[in-house]
Amino acid sequence: MERREFLKVCGSFASLTLLSPALLKESFASQSNEFKKYKKAILLNKDGNPIKPEDIKVGKQYLFFYPYVSTPAFLINLGKEVKPVEVKLSDGSKYLWPGGVGPQKSIVAFCAICPHQLSYPTPDYSFINYYPSDKKSGVVKRGNIIQCCAHLSVFDPEKGGVVIDGPAEYPLLTIVLSYEDGKLYAVGTLGKELFRDFFDAYRSDLKKMYKSFRKAKKKVDKSVVLGVEEYAKEIIFC
Repeated sequence: MERREFLKVCGSFASLTLLSPALLKESFASQSNEFKKYKKAILLNKDGNPIKPEDIKVGKQYLFFYPYVSTPAFLINLGKEVKPVEVKLSDGSKYLWPGGVGPQKSIVAFCAICPHQLSYPTPDYSFINYYPSDKKSGVVKRGNIIQCCAHLSVFDPEKGGVVIDGPAEYPLLTIVLSYEDGKLYAVGTLGKELFRDFFDAYRSDLKKMYKSFRKAKKKVDKSVVLGVEEYAKEIIFC
């Protein structure tokens, strides 16, 4: 992509594992409403069957849409057990991030909308992406991060999506997963939600893409998992 086009597009962007649903709800009950429950959505492969953890390749970035049909999320297998950590926000509040799910507790999910200025993967471009361990970011000189090339915010997927570098004020919003009977489900969100801002900022774009704004805000109970390269025509790394 030419620099002029890159700048133009940049400017256009203004686990708990093995727990029952009851225990999942109890685990977040004391977290100052940071956990928000949505429809329980099963994650599917392109054939419409439940996706298996072994189908989620280490180092590859995947997309699914949750909790709304228009809100993208990353699904990532970090290849090792990812333990729970405490995430602190700039206002002093904090919450317990549940870590990875699946047989190896290595699978995590985050909303793919950058909390800085709401850049997100579209069918044309993905400015926010996961960099595996063998692909170093030009900003922090390391891999195994999520970076938004619109304004160079960098997040750590092993530590609850916390900000490593850049102007973002909040961690990436966690999509809380559950792993039950060999199947993966999205059950809610954890952290600072910006969906209202997202819908306000991209109302006309979403209305065009989904034929109506009401359809763009439809909540899902199942979601197909795709490789990011299968969704976006151009993936921007920086």
